[in-house]
Order: sequence, then C-alpha cells, then structure tokens
Amino acid sequence: MLHSRAANRTPTLLLTFQDRDSQDAYEFLAARNINAPASSFYAVEASRWLGLGDTGGLRVGLAPYSNTADVDRLLTGLEEFLADPPP
Repeated sequence: MLHSRAANRTPTLLLTFQDRDSQDAYEFLAARNINAPASSFYAVEASRWLGLGDTGGLRVGLAPYSNTADVDRLLTGLEEFLADPPP
C-alpha cells in the first residue's frame, strides 16, 4: 500500500507490504545497495494511527540527483522483494 501525497510535496513515499515486514524490505534492498530505510521515523503516534503499529513502513525518496537508473534499480528491487516468498 502506498501512503503519500507526493503530487503536492517532495517525492517521498511510505510503503507497506501485505503480509511482509518493512524491515525485511529494507534489508533486502540494502543488500542491493538501495537505501530505503524502514521505521516509524519518530512518528510513532502517526504510524499507529495509520494502522502500521510501532514499526511503520519503508521510506522511499527521490532527490534532484536521482536519475532513471536509480528509479529502475528501486523498482526492480521492490519487484524482486515481492516475488521472493516470505520466510
């Protein structure tokens, strides 16, 4: 599920995955040199209000220096993570 208002703000997305832990996604992507941290990001109350508990979600952000290759690596990494069955 995507939790964002990116059309109106800096393109930073909070992602969650049905039946998958955001920390597992972070570790999977980190092993592929993709930096997308997982946490509640010091907003535990908001995380709980969204139904994400204390662990929150996966934060993905783009910056002026991000390029097409960065986005492609991220999307490929997410696709591989979701295709890999949970442990």
